[in-house]
Amino acid sequence: MFAIGAIGVAYLSLWLRNARLLAGSGLIGQRNLVGQTTTFQTSDVGRLLIATVVYSKNSTPQKALYVFSPSGKVLMTLNTRAWGDEAIAKVVDATGKSLEYRDAPIASREFQAEFPAAVGWAALHPTLLGGGIVIVALVLAIGIPIAWALLSKQ
Repeated sequence: MFAIGAIGVAYLSLWLRNARLLAGSGLIGQRNLVGQTTTFQTSDVGRLLIATVVYSKNSTPQKALYVFSPSGKVLMTLNTRAWGDEAIAKVVDATGKSLEYRDAPIASREFQAEFPAAVGWAALHPTLLGGGIVIVALVLAIGIPIAWALLSKQ
């Protein structure tokens, strides 16, 4: 429990220190929690959509701003709750595009059918991803002590 708590605190402190939205003259972008910056020309933005996507029946629906290229590829996805209305408005204003809203929550499979490049494999299969993470963690938790014991006997 302490390790999970420490990971959570480290993630939060990295996010608070490094994560930024960038909105300026002709450019929009973001800097992630490790400080990697990704920017796009506002001329590369084709569509802005705020939608609430339900990724699984057990998860809370996630409301996000999806920034699409003219070809339908997702350039950025910004969680509106994490960034807040003011920051989202700055990104929207910088693009000069009109913002579209989807009021009703939409299932991730339906969202992917309408926007094929917007939803990744992990979002479509959260149970498989979670199960895989648990299996890897168990294999490591069991395998490392066994390997350590075998190596220390030699």
